[in-house]
Amino acid sequence: MGLFMIIPISLFTLFLCFALYQRLRFKLPPGPRPWPVVGNLYDIKPVRFRCFAEWAQSYGPIISVWFGSTLNVIVSNSELAREVLKEHDQHLADRHRSRSAAKFSRDGKDLIWADYGPHYVKVRKVCTLELFSPKRLEALRPIREDEVTAMVESIFKDCTNTENLGKSVLVKKYLGAVAFNNITRLAFGKRFVNAEGVMDEEGVEFKAIVANGLKLGASLAMAEHIPWLRWMFPLEEEAFAKHGARRDKLTRAIMEEHTQARNKSGGAKQHFVDALLTLQDKYDLSEDTIIGLLWDMITAGMDTTAISVE
Repeated sequence: MGLFMIIPISLFTLFLCFALYQRLRFKLPPGPRPWPVVGNLYDIKPVRFRCFAEWAQSYGPIISVWFGSTLNVIVSNSELAREVLKEHDQHLADRHRSRSAAKFSRDGKDLIWADYGPHYVKVRKVCTLELFSPKRLEALRPIREDEVTAMVESIFKDCTNTENLGKSVLVKKYLGAVAFNNITRLAFGKRFVNAEGVMDEEGVEFKAIVANGLKLGASLAMAEHIPWLRWMFPLEEEAFAKHGARRDKLTRAIMEEHTQARNKSGGAKQHFVDALLTLQDKYDLSEDTIIGLLWDMITAGMDTTAISVE
């Protein structure tokens, strides 16, 4: 019986020694004290960026935060952000892919989750020179102005409605709507919601896909940060496969609509789906990469925009 107890105790001791060695091996930035195994996971508040901002006030603009056994170094000012994202981007481009992120991105065939290498350089070049060039962004300005105007009109209409007199205004609802309509028009070249606020069938399907993706991505949060626990939380391969097929089916249908419209009119629009399709041969972009880039923009554009403005 004693022998059986020695083996797990020895393994646990080795694990603790290795973890301690890793943490003492480098001089890490300051940060909240991590707990064994879970790190700072239980210290992080639901609105994560506000939690990091509070820690930055206590520990400085660069802090260490442990997600389970994974170290995350977080910067909280524009100078450090420039250093990370621009000056040393080649060294810091590789992002850790969780199992769900690997499934969604098809092992890094997009930009957000791509490893640094020829694919990353090519796709970033497409984004820098083509998609987000000053000329294209200026051409898309009327879309942004149109959606912000529609948001202001919607807020005014609701505030002047006699049924809402004396009631508070939930700004998040309007920010979410303007972010949704703006990014779908920029990325897919179409508005899924009409002037009366009614969403069409493609819009309903789109929102369902986004909601399902968030659900799948969050279902393995704890296991993703503690690798040796992953065997207890296996991936739902079938669920991820169905989600990917559903997402690709909608995206391909929209891409086909634009291809037919382009063939009929003989010209391409400025929005991103047309841009990527017309640049496909020039940059040797696969269909998976085009779909991955479109959904990168949707994910970053909707969620990040709404949170940042709020």
